[in-house]
Amino acid sequence: MTARQRAALLRAAAIAALMAAMVLLVGQFVPFFATTANLENVVSQAAILSVVAFGMTLVILTGGIDLSVGGIMSLVGVTEVALVGGGLPWPAAIVAGLGVGALFGAANAVIVSRLKLPPFIATFGTLGIAAGLALYLADLVGRPILPPDLVSIGNEGLLGMPYLVFLAIGLLIVLELVWRTTSWGVHLRATGDNQAVARLSGVPVARVLSSAYIVSGLTAATAGSMLAARLGTASPLQGEPFTLSAVAACVIGGVDLFGGRGYLWAASAGAVFLVSVRNILNLEGVQPFMQDLVTGLLIILAVLVTVQGPVLRDAISDVMRREHEGRTA
Repeated sequence: MTARQRAALLRAAAIAALMAAMVLLVGQFVPFFATTANLENVVSQAAILSVVAFGMTLVILTGGIDLSVGGIMSLVGVTEVALVGGGLPWPAAIVAGLGVGALFGAANAVIVSRLKLPPFIATFGTLGIAAGLALYLADLVGRPILPPDLVSIGNEGLLGMPYLVFLAIGLLIVLELVWRTTSWGVHLRATGDNQAVARLSGVPVARVLSSAYIVSGLTAATAGSMLAARLGTASPLQGEPFTLSAVAACVIGGVDLFGGRGYLWAASAGAVFLVSVRNILNLEGVQPFMQDLVTGLLIILAVLVTVQGPVLRDAISDVMRREHEGRTA
């Protein structure tokens, strides 16, 4: 195991330990947090956020960012509700929604990898397009209710575990296998480390960038379908909070915003932690704007740890080495 892998493992273990401590401690002061119904709600929300974070992680690994995921989620949900309301079977509507996500992912890919626009600007632009289309479509069709069998997938479970969690775990396993066992994963990390060096080494950088944004569009569409199934309908604004939350989940999980370093499972751990924090704040009656403030602070803190952590570790090691040399002199 490399030093980077050990650091990511330690970060994920720290998040898991913090989660366990939070459940034990907060359960004493916020009684409703540790109830079965509330914990099922937490893991269901975390499953949806994790799926968005998977695609976001892949994009960040290339050194980019995808700000369009929230708009894609909203547009996919509204599209699926409109299609089902028009008489299309819900499985076909979900396939159509995935197609919408892939289309926006491909648009991001072309703008970033071919037209060479900065990812922040490119995906911010497509976010506006997706959000505008969602508002327009919702105004035309209203908010029809999804079929009960689809709603049951979003709200029921098996053996005490929501179906959405099984879906997120299955997607994580597939992406982890592809990312770890194929040359695509190696090329993805190499592109994030240094695009110029990767290109000179024979890595198809444009193709790698394109694939990351397309997968991000597909995972955002999947999350949009999951959210619509959970709510039983769709709103043109329901995906809006997920953009910041997905970035926060990735960063809290130790994904390096500068590219090249991070793990999908760690981003999922960050999603569970973030959703739990928001749930606790909700139970305590904290206002939504304060919750956004806490999320922003967590992002800043996580980035500081990512950037300054190695510097601080080296400084501490240097001090300890000097003390050891002084004692042995």
